[in-house]
Order: sequence, then C-alpha cells, then structure tokens
Amino acid sequence: MFRTILFILCSFSAALCSPATNAHLERAALLETQGRIEQASAEFKAAVESAARSADPADLVRSLDLACAHYQDIGQAAQSEPCLRRLLTLSQDLLGPNALSLNRIVNRLACVYIELRRLGQAERLPLGKWLARLESEAPLSTDRIDLLGTLAALALVRGNPSQSAALNREAWAIIEKRGETQTTSAMTALNNLAIAYREAKRYQESEETLLRALGIGERAGFTDTLAMAYTHANLAYVYQATRRYSEADRHVVRTLAIVELRCGPASPRTGALLDFHAAVLRKLGRKTEARAAESRARAVGASAFTGHSVDVADLARRR
Repeated sequence: MFRTILFILCSFSAALCSPATNAHLERAALLETQGRIEQASAEFKAAVESAARSADPADLVRSLDLACAHYQDIGQAAQSEPCLRRLLTLSQDLLGPNALSLNRIVNRLACVYIELRRLGQAERLPLGKWLARLESEAPLSTDRIDLLGTLAALALVRGNPSQSAALNREAWAIIEKRGETQTTSAMTALNNLAIAYREAKRYQESEETLLRALGIGERAGFTDTLAMAYTHANLAYVYQATRRYSEADRHVVRTLAIVELRCGPASPRTGALLDFHAAVLRKLGRKTEARAAESRARAVGASAFTGHSVDVADLARRR
C-alpha cells in the first residue's frame, strides 16, 4: 500500500544505494514476490542497517522508505511507527521542515496511528495544514487524494461516517479528474467510501460501491493485489452485517488467500481475518472449522485488517 520511492531521491540526482544496500533491497523484493515475508522483513532490516553504515543520506532515506512501506503493507504497524519517525526526521533535515513532499510521510504516520488506535497522536499531526497546502499548490495530486482518505478514516473511527463519506467522495472526484478510475488507487478510494456507507448502515450503497471496485480489479487483472483483498474483505463484512453468511464466507476465503501470500501467515492482518472467518463459520454451523480458524487466529494474534487508503493508501497501492 505504501510503496512509493520517495521524492527525496530526486533531490540527490537519483543517487543509487550502495551495492551492499541494493543487494539487500533486491533480495527483499524477490522474497516478497515469493510470499516469504519473514525473510523479506529481515532483508529490509539489513538494508537499513547497511545504509546507516554508508553515511549516505539518500541511501538511508530510500532504505527506510521501502522498509516502512513493507511493514505497513504486512500490517506491522508497531514496526512502521519508529521507522516512519526516523524517516521524517531525516527528511526534514535534508529538505527543510516546509518541503511539500513531507506530507507523504506525515500522512503515512497518521495512518499507522489510526491502525494502532492512537487517535490523539494522529490528530496532533498537522494534517489540516498539509491539506490546505495541497489544495493550493497541488489540487489534483495523488498526495491530496491520499490525505483526504486518511482524514476520512479518522472521521470514521471518531464516529462520523457522513463526514467520512464526504471526504471520500471528494477524493473520488479528483481521481475522476485525473482520469484514473481503473487503478488500484481508485479501488482503494471506492473501498473507503463503501466502509463509510457500511458504518452508516447504508448496506446496499456499500455493496454496490464494492462491486464496482471488484469489477475494476477483475477487468484490470489485479487478482492477487492487496487492493483486491481489501475489496473482498469489505464485501465479506457487508454480507456478515446483512446475514448473508455464505457470501461472506466466499469473500473472506478469497481475502485470506491473498493476504497470507502478500502479508504472510503470521501477519496481524491474517490473524484478524481468521478470527472474522471463525465468526462467519459459526453462523453457518461449521463449528469444527470455526474452532480451527480461532486456534490459528490466537497463534497469530489479531489486529484489525485496515487496508486503509493512503496509497495510504494503497492497500493497493503499488501491489
């Protein structure tokens, strides 16, 4: 969701990482594609350590950016937070505290705080200031789309689905103006809007919005992306809320297949989905399968599957 090579690299004439750091990053990327998530995490950690030894700021920035994105993608919010803070401090030192590009790191940090339910810290970040600047200086940017998605998520967890829906509709309007309605970012924006509808108990609108996102993914071949997993998961939640348990089961099974591949079987996202699947299975009277899912969920430790949008997105983002 968050894999965007940082703006900062451009400020260093596209400087490359050292050979040692590059080797770790290349291995990490390969391991991710193979679904070997724990090994990929170890390589990202090694890349950051190598970059820190190189004394090259661009080297360290790129490694931190990719490592933070990896942790966010796999649902390891607790590891993402110190990584992003370190990245923000270094970037402020390099670019100055007012560089517009810093909004991306601040936004990602807000998403982590929302996922950790540390809402006070998310609200203390200057999100409104960055949004005002983006409205003035980059009104059709993906940065503005992402920040609107984050503010919408914050409104939702604060119990204001109508405000969340309005912010998500504003983000969607920008996507339409950009002509990017068939992308993973479009899928993420539609998912976020659907969640707002669901929380307002507008289940039919939520389902219709999610089916629209699903259609985008199917037509574009985004089959095994986190954006598609996000969509299947949200459909499962809608169907559970409307007591359509067989349909919920079908979608959560598909979600699990993608999330276990992309995030790993030990990811908090996997644990949360297993716990949810167990509840659906019990409603279907499949108690043995429910107990097995619960046992796996306890082994993993559950934490909500929030593929939330900030390119934050991106559950999609980049997958």
